[in-house]
Amino acid sequence: MCHLLIVEESEFALRQAVVAYYETKEPFYLPAELAEGEDVFLATADGIVAYAEVLFSEYTTRPADPHWLVEADEQERTYACLDLISVDLRHPLLGSGFPALNIKPGQTDPKTRQWLLEAWQAGHFETDVSTVEEAKKRRIERFRERNHSAPLMASCEACGSTQRSVLEWHEDNGHFKTLCPTCHRLAHQAYQEIQDIAAASDD
Repeated sequence: MCHLLIVEESEFALRQAVVAYYETKEPFYLPAELAEGEDVFLATADGIVAYAEVLFSEYTTRPADPHWLVEADEQERTYACLDLISVDLRHPLLGSGFPALNIKPGQTDPKTRQWLLEAWQAGHFETDVSTVEEAKKRRIERFRERNHSAPLMASCEACGSTQRSVLEWHEDNGHFKTLCPTCHRLAHQAYQEIQDIAAASDD
């Protein structure tokens, strides 16, 4: 089973929560009655920001969480404990309205689930890695790049492209540059070539 869970951001700071819990690798709770092992796409009204797995659900008062923006009541309800698989605050799906995608919140049918999984994974697709260690390192870099909160520059710092809808962050030795997707990929490929040359050098 797969669910699309839309969270009201005036009640729960979902974007801040998923970034924080992904970094700390802690599970967290949201009000939903879901079965163990189900996968869940977490979304705001603007679109999907995270993909998670349900660890369990329990009927209880609201578990403590600093990301709630409304006071807790003493009413018991069912909460799902979620373990984040991936987070992306700059994924293309975030800019896609659900009515335009013809997707409704709640349980999804198998065809919609497959489409969502493919669309989500395509947003993370990388061709410039060849080993598991490179993939792990790139995944961490990509997470930091996609969730860097500072405003992007008005144009690509490499080629000057001003198409703001596609500009993104590139991390370079702890510093962030605004690049278009083409220059971003070239930057990573160039870095990989430098590493390869250094590894093969006798010096």
